[in-house]
This record gives sequence, C-alpha cells and structure tokens, in this order.
Amino acid sequence: MYSFLLKPKWIATHLLVVLLMFTMVNLASWQWGRYNDRKEFNATLVARFDATTKPLEDIVASAIPADIEWLPAEVRGTYLQGEDISVVNVSQNGMAGYNAITPMKMSDGRIVLVNRGFMPLASEFPKAPSGEVTILGRIRATAQRRTGAVSDPATGELAEIQRLDIDRLQPQIEGELLPVYVQMLSSSPTDSPMLSAIADPDFSNGPHLSYTIQWLIFTVCAAGGWLALVMREARKRRTAQ
Repeated sequence: MYSFLLKPKWIATHLLVVLLMFTMVNLASWQWGRYNDRKEFNATLVARFDATTKPLEDIVASAIPADIEWLPAEVRGTYLQGEDISVVNVSQNGMAGYNAITPMKMSDGRIVLVNRGFMPLASEFPKAPSGEVTILGRIRATAQRRTGAVSDPATGELAEIQRLDIDRLQPQIEGELLPVYVQMLSSSPTDSPMLSAIADPDFSNGPHLSYTIQWLIFTVCAAGGWLALVMREARKRRTAQ
C-alpha cells in the first residue's frame, strides 16, 4: 500500500523534508547556544558590576583583559590634550552621535584611553578637564571587528575611528597604552555637561530561547506535514482500490 513512497516524486519530497528538518534543528541548536552564551555573559556582568572598585593599576597587573572587563576601577592622571579621538557611527537612546575618547597619562607613565561619554552628532568635541583628574569607570576590552563592519585605515593617524582598537591606536599615542580602556562613569573635577554616560549593556537573555522553541515547533510541523501527506495519499489509494 505504501509502495508509492519509493516513487521519484515522493523520494524528492522525503529529501526536502529531511533537509528542512535538519536545517531547522541546527538553527534551534544555534539559538540555544546563543541563549546559554547570553546567560553566562549576564552572570559575569552581574558579578563584575557589583565588585569593589579598585585602582586600575592594581586590576590590570598581569591580568587578561577578558577576565577583568566590566569591573569598576578608579583612575588618576592627566588627560593628553589635543589627542582626542571620536568613535563615529554610534547611537544612544535613538540619537546618532559619537563617543569622545581622550588618552590619560597615569602616575606610572602609562597611558589609558578613556571613553568619556556620548555626544550628539555634529556637536563640538568636548575639551577634557586639565590638571590631575580622578575618574570612576568600567574596564573595557579592545573592540573586535564584526563580520561585515567597516574597517579603519591600516596606517596613518586617526581622529575618527569605527571601533576602539587599542593596538591600532598605539602608534599614534606617545607612551605605552594599557591593553584595556575605561568607560567613564564619573569624573572629579566634573567633565563637560554635554557628555552622556555610555548606556549599560542589556541584562536580558534576549529572544534566543523563544527562537529555539519556534524552530523546534517548525521542525515538528514539517514532520507532521510530511505524515499528513503520506496518510492522505494512502487514503486516496485505498479509496481507488
């Protein structure tokens, strides 16, 4: 009765359904992996956001940047005037603009890049405070280029950048750059009132779990659709007989 399943048309149908199910199961697995990665990332954020604030020099000593990212830190030093850099093509709260980056020379002579905050598009770059400055901020690792993202020129001095790549900026900064930068939360003396603090990351787990469930439902629907087609064809043949 089911010999029709071996006909070329039905074999093509089987293969198509198997391919669809294979693809959807893999998409579900991918979303499940992203869900777990996000949960792990959020757990790290929570632990590091609540950590005790320490001097940056104490935290970065022989530490891997990824292991200290998002930790709160205190930094004291003097801004290098005239060495400002803008991270362009960014937005915050629905507003286009740029991030204001200024190098700071610490007491040990090393340099740390400070993301002082967000500025609306076309705003004049805010002048950094002079003299010794104390800031509280969060440690951030150098930015990695995403697939398809615009690249910065490989050579030359940059005043505008697409992402904060510390190794790329080292040649234009006199002095040793720390392998991390600081995202400023507060400053003493106070910085420009035009600056907006960089928004904290999203602590939600995102839509990945719901996407996982959706892809699994689609997989079951594909299998159910194939079964319905087979049963309908079998009934048609029984009726014809």
